[in-house]
Amino acid sequence: MTSAVEINDLYDGSTLEDKMWVHLKLKKIPAERQEFIKIKNRNYFLDFSIYCASGKLNIETDGDRWHHNPEKAAKDNLRNNDLVSVGWQILRFSQLQIVKQMDKYCMPKIIDEINQLGGVFLAPGKFKPILPSNPDQYFLFDN
Repeated sequence: MTSAVEINDLYDGSTLEDKMWVHLKLKKIPAERQEFIKIKNRNYFLDFSIYCASGKLNIETDGDRWHHNPEKAAKDNLRNNDLVSVGWQILRFSQLQIVKQMDKYCMPKIIDEINQLGGVFLAPGKFKPILPSNPDQYFLFDN
């Protein structure tokens, strides 16, 4: 039995989504899972959405089986174009990146994008290392 702390903990996503969710929570990045967005009469579910002071960030976890297919790639391109047209920034991470490079590539990329968008909306500001000796540990507020 799993105990949920918040509604986002109840989603039964892919293994990649679950791994990303755990890391977002560890970094205390407030994200929503499977947010429904309708654009031009097309419906989309965003793997993760993060609202920032000066924009919106969509994080997608692209499993190899689904996303390495020309037909699926065309749908992803249409989806990306629709989201960008209404102000979303998009980060896509491959299965290899999520499984092997989460701490060295994915999380720094996400944090950098949040910083470029002015910090998370609920707590505006930049992510900064807590200790210079531990650049993988971040907090949301300026001291």
